[in-house]
Amino acid sequence: MLLNVPKVLSPELLKALCEMGHSDKILLADGNYPGKSAAERCKATFIRADGIGVPALLEAILTVMPLDLYTDEPAMVMDVDVRDKGMKIPIHDTYREIIAKRDPRGEKAVAQYERYAFYEKANACTVIVQTGEEAIYANIILQKGVIK
Repeated sequence: MLLNVPKVLSPELLKALCEMGHSDKILLADGNYPGKSAAERCKATFIRADGIGVPALLEAILTVMPLDLYTDEPAMVMDVDVRDKGMKIPIHDTYREIIAKRDPRGEKAVAQYERYAFYEKANACTVIVQTGEEAIYANIILQKGVIK
């Protein structure tokens, strides 16, 4: 056991976060996301976090990993598909609040991408974490920053 490390960060996830370098990306995927096949396709490390929601994992990760200050969009969420237009995604507001507490840019650090554009961004991820999150469109990509 370690002091001051959030309990939702498994040893496997901590190792993956440590191995990520500046500008590497991690995807926190909801339970519906095709995480395993996406990880195989882009040769990303695939980690399961069953039973853990994305907000809890996001909060925990941001205690040990800074977001990239050298980009305007260090956090990216998936917008609703055109067939779901008008659907509200309250979990995105939760993400913005969590990130605003940890990043000097506040909510502006979170960009929203059309569904298929998001999938393209996800193909560049170093790590994909398949969570137990049940909310739809609850996927978020984080770009790691530099520890100064």
